Amino acid sequence: MAKKNDDTILNVDEVYTKTEQFVDKNRNQLTLILGGAAVIILAFMGYKTLISDPAELAAEEAIFQAEYYFSIDSLDLAQYGDGFSAGLEEIMTDHAGSSAASRAAYQVGVINRDAGLFEDAITAFNQVNFNDDVLAPMSLAGMADCYSDLGDYANASDFYSKAADAADAGLAAKVLAPTYHYKEALTQIELGNTSKAKSILSHIEKDHPNSKMYTKAVALRASL
Repeated sequence: MAKKNDDTILNVDEVYTKTEQFVDKNRNQLTLILGGAAVIILAFMGYKTLISDPAELAAEEAIFQAEYYFSIDSLDLAQYGDGFSAGLEEIMTDHAGSSAASRAAYQVGVINRDAGLFEDAITAFNQVNFNDDVLAPMSLAGMADCYSDLGDYANASDFYSKAADAADAGLAAKVLAPTYHYKEALTQIELGNTSKAKSILSHIEKDHPNSKMYTKAVALRASL
């Protein structure tokens, strides 16, 4: 029994010896690797602390008044500013890459879409950060709305599908995805693809039974 313990100790010692030998043999390379990793980490922390965080804060301060105007439907003031505070268009340019700029792009897209400026709206929606779980599907659906109003049902269906998939994969699945799937089905009907429309409506029935679109999906599918 003691011999077994001795063997175990010898095996552990052997492992440590090999580890030490590896470290000694590759000390220079390991030092370079660890030093490089440290430089990257410090650079990231410095960028975040000195550049990224202050830039985000400045963007949030800049967009505050514009978003207030947007919330009360003072859309010209929201989009172009009031002479003192920046408008959404300016924020998109001056604070590009920030969360505020992404929200500004979405809101400009909505304003232009509702004003019938569909090409301008699509351009704005395209400047949204598509890594955002909420803004991404809403912007894709905004582009789909524009294409639908332009009579381009093929692109509309494609973007509704992308919007629905993005919503299904994100935080707003139960709220947004069923509506976008339903709109996609409508565009497929416009394109004459009844079987495809039925398949999409069946998806709503199966995967979103508690949504507000469920009853509409069931009724529309039954009518096709």
